[in-house]
Amino acid sequence: STFSLAESVSRLGVGDAMSLVQALGFGTGIFMSEKMMKNEPDQALQITAGMVTTTAFFAMLWCLADGWMSQPGWESMGLPGLFLNPDMRTVALAVAWTGILSTAANFCIEITALGRVPSSE
Repeated sequence: STFSLAESVSRLGVGDAMSLVQALGFGTGIFMSEKMMKNEPDQALQITAGMVTTTAFFAMLWCLADGWMSQPGWESMGLPGLFLNPDMRTVALAVAWTGILSTAANFCIEITALGRVPSSE
């Protein structure tokens, strides 16, 4: 059997397209962050705040579009429900770790580094 590009492309789905959009968004974010840090090298925290706010906004849109809020018991899956429910403590800690350390701290370190070293290096 021979490799057919048309056949391979026809097998691509919505998830593949979303992965491509995510990669383009990530690259654009790095490019824009580097440009901003060149112009304002002492603004790493403000740029990080903008990136975290943008990420949170798109996560909110995703949650609204995903339809989980129409399911019974969805109230317990919001942040207050996760942190107040003892059965969901592990999930709440995972959300806090992902939001604070994995996202915000990583953005801040990344932006600070882009102010000192070009992304091409």
